[in-house]
Amino acid sequence: MVSCFLFADISSSCTKNADSGGTDHTIQQGDSTIEILAIYTTTISSNLLIKFNNVIDASINGTVTFHLKNGQTHDVPFSIPAGYKNLESWGSNKYLNVWSYINYYDSTSGGMPSAGIDGSWEVDFVEITAVKCTDKTFGFNLIKPSDDWTYYHPTDPVTSVSFVSNLDTVSFSNYTFNTSASGFYVASSTYAFYFRGIFLQMFSTASTYPLKAGQVLNIPFVSYYWNSRNYGSQLNPSDTAFNGSTVKLKITKVTDKYFDASFSGKIWSTREPDTLLISNGKIENALLPIRLQ
Repeated sequence: MVSCFLFADISSSCTKNADSGGTDHTIQQGDSTIEILAIYTTTISSNLLIKFNNVIDASINGTVTFHLKNGQTHDVPFSIPAGYKNLESWGSNKYLNVWSYINYYDSTSGGMPSAGIDGSWEVDFVEITAVKCTDKTFGFNLIKPSDDWTYYHPTDPVTSVSFVSNLDTVSFSNYTFNTSASGFYVASSTYAFYFRGIFLQMFSTASTYPLKAGQVLNIPFVSYYWNSRNYGSQLNPSDTAFNGSTVKLKITKVTDKYFDASFSGKIWSTREPDTLLISNGKIENALLPIRLQ
């Protein structure tokens, strides 16, 4: 069951640029408004979620008041770090930023905040009763689940992958933050490129780290999902001996965060009736792989 009701009317109790929070139940007002909502879920496990419609380089602090069925109330503080970004898609380039209390760890103590949530509480509803921001130009508007959001529209770079495979022109694109697991480099000196949200995987043979412009990697494993089916190298370990690939990936550009590349070659496997001829492969704005020890 999900409880998420009854948000206070803030019209008479809010002070612009109020430097307070916690139990004094003040809602900061400012020149730019952030819509914010608290939801307490108990469907699988107890979890407090804070949803808001912005990504800002400033911390947000406040209080959620838990109203219990026995009439008791409990104030639970929350602190969202500056730059926090966990975007939830609502379609058509509309997103909300979602912060989960259960996943929050205090950076000072290394543990959960002292004033935590008791899983035995029988919660009637929750409401945000205090919220402030370190950037005083921001204010907050408490909304109800039934209200219409003013959604956040990202301006982040887009990762794109395209190539020709036999007679098919294949293309994927997604915001870079949605492909955050774009790659890693493991102790065996191989790269694993996994584009979450793009449905493409590539694995290299041994190579050096980090990626550099002009670097060429042999890619013996390529798998992708297109037109409702899987193509390329066989994922089943018992069949991997029958995979083959001449695909080479060339790094064409490297910045402090992203890389571009081109690739082409042939792929054969027990999955495919015919050899796949890969040409005109292009990767743009992919996050640089993370080195794993």
